[in-house]
Amino acid sequence: MKAFRIIYPILAFVLFFSCKNNDLLGDEEADNLKLTQLYTEVETFAQNKACAGDDCRVMAMGAKACGGPTRFIIYSLSKTDEKILAEKVKAYTDFQKELNTKYNRISDCAMLLPPNVDCVNGLCTAK
Repeated sequence: MKAFRIIYPILAFVLFFSCKNNDLLGDEEADNLKLTQLYTEVETFAQNKACAGDDCRVMAMGAKACGGPTRFIIYSLSKTDEKILAEKVKAYTDFQKELNTKYNRISDCAMLLPPNVDCVNGLCTAK
């Protein structure tokens, strides 16, 4: 009988604290958090915008529900591994497409044009 008095509280404790933090969030909230984390990862990876000459580039990222990118990221070709950046952007874009379908999202359907970029005072900048 003493064993049950010890086991039940321990079992209850383990079950209560074994949930991950995301289990406390709704599915959509957890998915939005993951999307934000992917975006932050892309931004952090491309944050060094130091440039010289024609180093500056633009990459479309994200997926509006009705098609087209949600934004463009500006990066320096000399300071950013373009292949790795493209992989990170693809992961973000693919996940956003998945969420658009999963949650029946809509968007403004406005067509975004890529910004013109140039190296200004040693930093990649949108014109």
